[in-house]
Amino acid sequence: MSIELNIDKSVATMKIEGILNSENSYVLQEKLTEVLNSDATLLELDLAECRNISSTGIGKILLFFKDFIGKNGEVEVIRCSKSVYELFSMLKLNQLFTINLG
Repeated sequence: MSIELNIDKSVATMKIEGILNSENSYVLQEKLTEVLNSDATLLELDLAECRNISSTGIGKILLFFKDFIGKNGEVEVIRCSKSVYELFSMLKLNQLFTINLG
């Protein structure tokens, strides 16, 4: 799994590739904390190359989401693999933030 993070003023873009699981979720936590501590008010998640996300990864995203909207932030999945999209839809995460297939 690899995570690329770019923060440009108020927009943070995070690209996750591979499989996000409990063994590597600490990397996601570090990147999300970096976004939370920045001036970003929009996080664009690119999950087109992410094949799967474990419950640990989803939990970290949800905890981040709660803290981020607390500082008037917004999360949008700008591209998503079909498997992750189906998982997010099943968990009704598409009701929390915009999820685009791509």
